[in-house]
Amino acid sequence: MNKLTMMLAATASLLGPALAQDLSQDISKGLAGYRQGLAGAREAFQAEDWAALDAALTDAQTAAPGSLYVYRNRILAKMLLDQPDEALALVGQAADQGLTLTLAGHPAFEELTALPGYKAIAAKMETNAGPLGDPESMREFADTELLPEAIAFDRKKALYIGSVRSGAILKAGKKDDALTLVAKAPGGVFDIELRNKTLWAAVNNQLAYKQAGEEDPFAAVMVFDARTGAPKKEIRVDEADAILGDLEVAKDGTTYASDSGTPRIFRLPRDGDSMEVFSADPAFVNPQGIALDEKSGMLYMADYLAGIFAIDTQTGEAMQLSNDAKAWLGGIDGLYLYEDGLIGIQNGSTPQRIVYLGLNDDKTAITSFITMHRNLEGWNEPTHGAVVGDEFHYIAASNWPSYGDDGTVKEEPPLQPVRIMTLPLESK
Repeated sequence: MNKLTMMLAATASLLGPALAQDLSQDISKGLAGYRQGLAGAREAFQAEDWAALDAALTDAQTAAPGSLYVYRNRILAKMLLDQPDEALALVGQAADQGLTLTLAGHPAFEELTALPGYKAIAAKMETNAGPLGDPESMREFADTELLPEAIAFDRKKALYIGSVRSGAILKAGKKDDALTLVAKAPGGVFDIELRNKTLWAAVNNQLAYKQAGEEDPFAAVMVFDARTGAPKKEIRVDEADAILGDLEVAKDGTTYASDSGTPRIFRLPRDGDSMEVFSADPAFVNPQGIALDEKSGMLYMADYLAGIFAIDTQTGEAMQLSNDAKAWLGGIDGLYLYEDGLIGIQNGSTPQRIVYLGLNDDKTAITSFITMHRNLEGWNEPTHGAVVGDEFHYIAASNWPSYGDDGTVKEEPPLQPVRIMTLPLESK
């Protein structure tokens, strides 16, 4: 995921340059363990100590079970250890979880793909890569330079879109073909929430924001009048390592925000004038989407590298949900409540997909995993969405892959128009 590459600066291949170590300050065992494992793996690879490489990658995967990057290199380590059966088992498990893997770049991978048992697994992965779902139900707007990351709907089903590139929040009525400006933030808009006539936004002046670097980095929760666009409140976190990626607003006005730069959850009381760290569990690695269930008093959080957590809204205590479905839970960006489960936008997996996670009665375990949309034509990295009745609307073309790590526009893939696709949820 291009956005994650910018945030973590830790996706260099073990086969290429040394892994970047200039990461944010350790505050959790999850992130610390992940870093330590990657650093150990780099050293072991350079020393050609394959047993140490395997052990270090296993440690990194324990800290970040959703890292497909680590998973792929664990396969390589097994081949270097002359354990082809173990390597093939890992590839087969990925295929059973609906994933595809690119196994190239080292002679050991060539040996793996020549094994007798690989052909059937490759056929399954080829099927996994195929599109799934109906791409026809969508709205499209001509703007290509927004880098849309967030959407919301009002009671009349007017669409609101937040732009990372420009900091604009725009609006289109149900039958409008163009977007009109509602409000402007002093940084990229990464998420928006709309309640009645009030609009909340998670804002960061970093990454692909067009004016990044013109002032010191900050992250903020901003509140606007949804009718006039007038700013009502701006609460900043003046830390370079803070990236507010998602937010949820309770009925009483309490705001929760996930920080993917430094793994933690912030809370802003309704009349508060500062963000307070609400939850910073040692197992957090890279918090992304959050979904508030006020009925059960739980805030669900998708950690891009660690899985799904439930956070008690009274205490801030976090519990990682058991993965009883044995599904691949890494790479989930947007997260949304629907009926007795969760909808996830999984853009950090291959293939990318929109999934439904069924939960058990006490919401402590993921018991089922359904792929609803996958790898559709017109996608350029889906990111966030919104549930409206029995429909899920999501950004299909965010354009993150079209930006380099420094925020500049790349030639490939080309920028796409804003595309909002609709997924009928009765089909899940």
